[in-house]
Amino acid sequence: MHTPDTPEAAPRKSRLVEAAEAFMAITLALMVIAVFSNVVLRYAFDTGLVIYEELSRLLFVWLVCIGTIVAAAEDKHLAFTLVVDRLGPRMLRHCRRLASALGLAILGMIAKGAWDQVLAGMHSFSPVMGYPLALGSAAILLMAAVMMILLLKEAAPLFGFHR
Repeated sequence: MHTPDTPEAAPRKSRLVEAAEAFMAITLALMVIAVFSNVVLRYAFDTGLVIYEELSRLLFVWLVCIGTIVAAAEDKHLAFTLVVDRLGPRMLRHCRRLASALGLAILGMIAKGAWDQVLAGMHSFSPVMGYPLALGSAAILLMAAVMMILLLKEAAPLFGFHR
C-alpha cells in the first residue's frame, strides 16, 4: 500500500541504460581530469598538453550523444505540450503520428549526414592523437540509429502495429 509518507520504489533501469550511465560518468571524469590538468599546466607552467584538448573534445561528443540516447530511452526529453494537451483524442492521435513521422525523417537525415561523415573521416586522422575522425561522427550515427529504433517502438501502436 502506498501512502504519501512511504517512498515509492523507482522502476529498475535496464542494464543497457545502467551501462550507458556508467560510460557517461567515466567519460565525464576523464574530461574533468583532462581539462583541469590542462588548466593547471597552462597557468602554473605556461604549457599544456594538446592531446588533452583532442581527448576532451571527442569524449564530449560521445557524452552528449549517449546522454541523448539515455534521455530518449527514459522519456526525459523536454516537450512543449501546451497545444496538444488541449486536443481531443482523435486529433491528438493525428498529431502524434505526424510528430513521429517528422521525428523519423529528421533522425534519418541526421543518420545519413553522420554516415557520410563517418565515410569521409575513415581516412582522416586527428593531428595529435591520430584517431580516425570518423569516431566523432560515429557517436552521432549511433545516437540517430538508436533514437530511430526507440521512436519506431513508441510509434508502432499509433500506426496500427502491435507486438
